Amino acid sequence: MFDLELIKGVISKNREKDISKKQIAKLLNATPGALEAFEHAYHTQVIQKMPDTGNLFDMDAKSTKDAAKKQEGRSVTELSQKVDELVNRIVKELLAQAIIYSYDGSIAQIEETLCEATRNPVTNSDLYKLPESIRPQLTGLLAKIDVPDLTYMELLQQYYTYKRAKDPAKRKNAYHMFRQGLDILDLDPVTYEILGMNPNTMGYWFPELVSAVKAGSLFKLPNTKIIKVPLTMLQLTRIDYGSLNPTTLRIVDEFCYKAFDLKEDNEYFVKTGTYSSKFNFRNAHIAGAKEVRELGEYLLFIQNQACMAAGPLSQPCIYGMSTTNEWVVREYIKDKENNPCIYKGMPLHTEYRAFVDFDTDEILGLTPYWRSDVMKQRLGNEKDADSPHNIHDYTIFLTHEDTLIARYEKNKEEVISEIRKLIPHINLPGQWSIDIMQNGTEFYIIDMALAQESALSDCVPKGKIKHIEIDWMPKLENIEDIRCK
Repeated sequence: MFDLELIKGVISKNREKDISKKQIAKLLNATPGALEAFEHAYHTQVIQKMPDTGNLFDMDAKSTKDAAKKQEGRSVTELSQKVDELVNRIVKELLAQAIIYSYDGSIAQIEETLCEATRNPVTNSDLYKLPESIRPQLTGLLAKIDVPDLTYMELLQQYYTYKRAKDPAKRKNAYHMFRQGLDILDLDPVTYEILGMNPNTMGYWFPELVSAVKAGSLFKLPNTKIIKVPLTMLQLTRIDYGSLNPTTLRIVDEFCYKAFDLKEDNEYFVKTGTYSSKFNFRNAHIAGAKEVRELGEYLLFIQNQACMAAGPLSQPCIYGMSTTNEWVVREYIKDKENNPCIYKGMPLHTEYRAFVDFDTDEILGLTPYWRSDVMKQRLGNEKDADSPHNIHDYTIFLTHEDTLIARYEKNKEEVISEIRKLIPHINLPGQWSIDIMQNGTEFYIIDMALAQESALSDCVPKGKIKHIEIDWMPKLENIEDIRCK
């Protein structure tokens, strides 16, 4: 008999101490129905009963936004016709600024005019006719900020110090201050353009990937839309997410619904230009009419979360996750292999990470993305190894490890061969990592990043990874000031 109560105990605070995760994994593999029961216990005993810790990284967009909408006096359903009209005007202002790159599996194109620019923009006077609790916190031209000074002046000073300093410590500190400030400080038009200089952002490398795959390849790409987020909307990610009222969230939702041309019966994968929050998959996977209608809030939340990672309270400070002015909505690739899930709903596909030098047309290395030593260390040997989520994920990984390894070994030579065919068609400088996800007999390229900033680079022979300096200075033409409220 399979002991469901024992499994419940393993993933609860009062789990049995005398049974190891490896023993549980063997039990799950050997006993019919055990894995299904284990998943049921995890969802009912852990996912549905997790307390609010107050830590943003323990939260997800689903629960956070629902809580915000329940605050007394802030119900979206009670908004007046006047608010509705103002929301519609602001959404049109934002749509007039939208620039969208779209790829539908065959055709790639850029759309620049989703709505004509208005001659009567929303003013502060219009906004202040409404009570603060339902007052929009952005328009197409107005943004809510913390500090009235323009950010770019401080950023350029730090960048200048970094470029000119001869002392290595001073140079390192100046670059750190520049990168941290770029991720967390209020936006202005110059800072917005600097964000767009990040080569890791999807709008930089994805069009090259499309051209290469269309030239002929085993690899596929998910249908993808990349949008340059209007500055005033992106600024919302730099302020306290909990301070955003339902009117503001509604504007973001309606903008994204129209800009991305969403369909309520579709499923989507969402990310920023540099960050997907896939390690809490409830933030990344959008399904059902309600979630699709509120998809903008998911993007807003995960970019706010990424900004927090670079903040002074984050230890360590991780910048780069929010160094982008893009939001991305992609086709959700449904699992064909019935893989088990980790990270609160992410199917554990076999994935490959390749390191490529496009200057020398060389494949530097290939490694499993879910590499056993890394996964076991992260899930089973870090300080939070005894958290219910990590106990679940570690156990699931152990049950699926042999399958992942077998698929990787079977297909790695074909993956290398197909990457070699792609290289001449990708016009990117330098060294990059390329991530491939296997789904049955299909292989999707799902991500790229500079090799020097990518994990698992120890699969590359020592000394082969080159460091390049990113040129963060944009060409500034016709930059207009932003009017702040």
